[in-house]
Amino acid sequence: MNQFVHDRKKQIKFKGISISSGRVAGRICLYSAERHKAVPQYSLTNEDAVEKDLLRYEEILNQCSHELNMIASDVAEKVGKAESEIFLTQKHIMNDPKVVAAVRGMVKEEKKNVEWAISDVMSSYEEKFASLDNQYLRERATDIGEIRRRLLGKLSDKRSGFVCHGQEHCKHGQNRIIVAEELTPDMIVHMDLEKVMGFVTEHGGITSHAAIMARSLGIPAVSGIAGIMDYVKCGDFLLVNGDDGEVYYNPNPETISSLVPVEPVQSETVCVLGSPAGMEVLANASTIDDVKQAWAVGADGVGLFRTEILFIKAGRLVSEQEQYDYYLKVTDMMHGKPVTFRMLDIGGDKPLPFLRIKQEANPYLGWRGSRFLLGNPDFFQTQIRAMGKVSCMNKIKILFPMVIDVNQMKALLDAADSALKEVQCDRKNIEFGAMFEVPSAFLQASKIYELVDFGSIGSNDLIQYLFAIDRTNELVSQDYNPEHPVLWEMLSSLSETARKHGKPLSICGEMAGREGMPTRLLDSGIHSLSITPRLIPRVRNEMARYAGVLV
Repeated sequence: MNQFVHDRKKQIKFKGISISSGRVAGRICLYSAERHKAVPQYSLTNEDAVEKDLLRYEEILNQCSHELNMIASDVAEKVGKAESEIFLTQKHIMNDPKVVAAVRGMVKEEKKNVEWAISDVMSSYEEKFASLDNQYLRERATDIGEIRRRLLGKLSDKRSGFVCHGQEHCKHGQNRIIVAEELTPDMIVHMDLEKVMGFVTEHGGITSHAAIMARSLGIPAVSGIAGIMDYVKCGDFLLVNGDDGEVYYNPNPETISSLVPVEPVQSETVCVLGSPAGMEVLANASTIDDVKQAWAVGADGVGLFRTEILFIKAGRLVSEQEQYDYYLKVTDMMHGKPVTFRMLDIGGDKPLPFLRIKQEANPYLGWRGSRFLLGNPDFFQTQIRAMGKVSCMNKIKILFPMVIDVNQMKALLDAADSALKEVQCDRKNIEFGAMFEVPSAFLQASKIYELVDFGSIGSNDLIQYLFAIDRTNELVSQDYNPEHPVLWEMLSSLSETARKHGKPLSICGEMAGREGMPTRLLDSGIHSLSITPRLIPRVRNEMARYAGVLV
C-alpha cells in the first residue's frame, strides 16, 4: 500500500463506502479468503496423469456439492429458506455443464493440471461478471470467486480463514472487527455473528448477498478500502463508522469518545422503560432473524419490513403462498405490535436480474419503486393478495415506495383495492401509507395525506435525490449531508402537514439512528422512527436522557 504512510502510533482515517450503518471500535481479526493465492501450474506429461486429475476434479465436485447442500440445510433451519438459496445457487453454478466442460477440456486437451484449469476457468467467469454494466450481476462475481476458492481449498487442503488461526492470541472474530478482502456468504455462515463487532473490506458492493446479511444483522460495515489487508495486522485497533463510510486506524481517545460514546446504563434497563419522551422506536427488518431481534430488544413494532430481500436472496419469483406464509410469520412473531410491510422496492441498488428488466443508463432515476409496481400488475396483485390474506389474522400496514405524486398514489390505491377484491381479507385490519423519498411528493404532501393512513420518510433516498448525489459514490460522499438545513426544512414542513391531517409520520434510514438525530427529529415534530434493532437500546438511552429519565 504505497499510498499509506505506515505509522502505528498515529491515527489514520480511511474513506470507503458504507454498506451497513452503525459505529463501533475494537481490535482487528484478519480474515483471508485467498490463503491459496499461489495456484500450482504445471503440464501433465501422460494420459495417466490426465485421468488422475480428471478423477480428482470429479471427487472434489462431489465433495463440494455435498458440503454446499449441508450448509444450505443448516442456513435454512437457522436463518431461513430464502437465505439458503445462496448456497444452492453456488452449487448449480459449480456444476454447470459449460463450466465443467471448460475445466475438463483444459485438463484433457491442453494437459493443464486441475488446479490451473479451475483457477483459469473460474477467474475468466469472475472477470466477465465483474465487467457487466448491471451492478447486481457484477457483484455476483463474488459467488464465482467463492466457488473457485472452495474448489482450490479442497484440492490443496487449505482453507480460507483467520490469518492468525492456530496462534494463541487468535479470537476467531469474537468481539473483534473483521478485516477481509470482501464479505462472502460462506464467511458469514462460519462465524459467530452475534459476537462480531464490525466488518471492513477492500471491495464488495452494497447489493452483495453478504452485505445484505450484515445490514440485516445490524453489524456496522465499510467497504472500498483498497489494500487495507496489507496495512493492518491482527490485534490492531480500528474504529468503524458505518454511518459515513469511514474507518479510523489507531483512533485517538477524542475520536472514540465523539463517535462511539459509552452508554451510561445497560440496554436491558432501558428496554423495560419502553420509549420515553414521546418517541415511538420501531425496527427495520429484512429477515425473520431481524424480527426476532426486534422483539428481543422491545421494539415498539416493525416500522419497515423490506419485502424485496426475500426475492433477492431466493434469486427467483416467490409464490403467493410462500409470501403469505412468510408475512404471517412476521406478524405472529410481533404478537400484536404494528408491522409495516414495504411493497417490493427494486431498482437502483436493488435489481432483480431474474426479472430480465431492460438495462437502464441511470437505474436510480429509472423504473423503480412504485413505477415498477404499477408497471407489473401481475406481480403487484400477487403481493397485495398475500398481504391481504394476512389481515384475516393480524393487523398490518402496507407502505408504497418512491411515491412521486398524488396521481400515482391514487393509481396504487386503486390497484390495491382491485387485488383485495379477489381474496378474503379484513379491510379494517389494513392501513396504507406513502413513502416520502422524492421532493415532488413533499410538494403534494397534503393531497397525498388525504388519501393515505400514514406516511414514512425514506431518508437515504431523500438525501440522494434532494442533493443530486449518488450515495454509493465515494467521490461525492462529502455532499451526503443529513445536517443540511434544507433537509430539515422539508422534514419540519412534512411533519406539520401530517399533524394537520391527524395522521402518523415516521422516518427510516441511516440518519434516524445517528447520535443526536432522534432528539432533533422529535423537536421537528417527528415522533416515530424506524432503525436497525441493534441500535434500539442506544437510541432509547438517548431519548431517556433527553426526557430526564437518565442523567
